[in-house]
Amino acid sequence: MPAESGPYRYWLEVALGGTGPRLAAIMKNPSTAGVERSDATIGKVEAWAARRGYGSLVVVNLFAWRATHPRDLNLESYAVMVGVENDRFILDAAKADIIVAAWGNPNGITLDRYDCRIREVHALLGARRLHTVGPLTHAGYPRHGLCWNGDCELATCRRWSPPPTLNHPQHPSSARNACTDVSPLLGSLDRL
Repeated sequence: MPAESGPYRYWLEVALGGTGPRLAAIMKNPSTAGVERSDATIGKVEAWAARRGYGSLVVVNLFAWRATHPRDLNLESYAVMVGVENDRFILDAAKADIIVAAWGNPNGITLDRYDCRIREVHALLGARRLHTVGPLTHAGYPRHGLCWNGDCELATCRRWSPPPTLNHPQHPSSARNACTDVSPLLGSLDRL
């Protein structure tokens, strides 16, 4: 299946001109970037990776459905948001030398869906080592690629988990977590 399929973008790979390691970034959802055209987020991540000597960049997403505004994903069913082939592409990207969690805050995506998908991706990745770039956001999520400024450094983490539901400012305390049957929280971010 092609990396781009109708309203989905499952995979974007950019050669950075060097022979350094391959970097995989797991972001939130694709917007306008594609094989023929970049966007601000991909440009920022590309520049960050090139400055640090990476040879190539692979971008996959928690949700493969294209949306310029993440909140628009809520208009689709969960299965449509994720995309039927998305897990396969995430697993292929996880063969990279470095894997970075780069999905940022939910930005309007329903929290139960967002946090559920993060848990699913963690379960999919198993014991593979994840990294973050720069500090976590104020809401406790890994920094989104658009915020990878020049001075942000790579940090190793064992596992990231969504902030506790009851303490999350955007999450109504009465909402049922749709992901309780997928896996329990997989631990906190542990910077080494």
